[in-house]
Amino acid sequence: MAATTAASRLDFAPAYRRPGPLRRLGRTARQHPAGVFGFIVLVLFVFTGIFGPALAPYDPDALSVGRPLEGPSLQHPFGLNQNGQDMFSRVIAGARVSLIISSAAIFIGAASGAFLGILGGYYGRWLDYIIQRSGEAFAAFPSLVLYFMLRAALGPGIEAIIAAIAIGALFGGNRVLRSATIIEARQTYVEAARAIGCSEWRIFIRHVVPNVLPLVIVIMSGALGGAILAESALSFLGLGPDVVSWGRDMSGQNLSIARTGYWHVVVFPGIAISLVVLGANLLGDSLRDIWDPRLRR
Repeated sequence: MAATTAASRLDFAPAYRRPGPLRRLGRTARQHPAGVFGFIVLVLFVFTGIFGPALAPYDPDALSVGRPLEGPSLQHPFGLNQNGQDMFSRVIAGARVSLIISSAAIFIGAASGAFLGILGGYYGRWLDYIIQRSGEAFAAFPSLVLYFMLRAALGPGIEAIIAAIAIGALFGGNRVLRSATIIEARQTYVEAARAIGCSEWRIFIRHVVPNVLPLVIVIMSGALGGAILAESALSFLGLGPDVVSWGRDMSGQNLSIARTGYWHVVVFPGIAISLVVLGANLLGDSLRDIWDPRLRR
């Protein structure tokens, strides 16, 4: 009788239901609040960069929209600079410039460098030797000096800045991806694919690359902050494009004005740069924790 009762309880026991995608997403968000903060900051950054002209209350290049060097107020939340330009509108316009330059540079430079690192790690031999020695040659130059050299060689304009930052980011995560690819290439599923007659290129594209792709996304999200800092540094030193940008608004003349008590001229562009770089780094760290099985709780 007891055995029958136990069997009936097992028959009518509720089956385990796997949590839905929204529930898993919510649980991941609760475990990584810093990553959620970084994601929100980057979403706001992208939204501002895309819809900036519709959000800006004034033309960022318009002169004398108010009294020069006026402090923050309801009409001008970030105040005015020495030319009477609205700083709130200029910060919004600078988001678009930073978004275009940093995104294009990362997708061109970091993505190409990631592919080279994976390619060298899988095929090895002379191809890996050439890629790694080229990365060491680039690493011999300080990054800022390399940006200066490339900027001087390529000339003015947004395209030149994108090319300079992209070349500088070419070998950023190269060695990390090379090591991850070497580990993946020695896995059992790669040997099984070779045993059933798959070509090396098919194994590389269909099996190895998808397994290291999460690491590529993590590296690119971290490199986004570095690209924004590089663009801001070049604009700060007067080597950036002749457009509204966060680094340009923090240049030497504005710093001199800020020392006289008009702090708002440089503080708000600096806060924008710091928030976006912090958001990119926090999101990259959280993605690494989520996708790396060794770091999961």
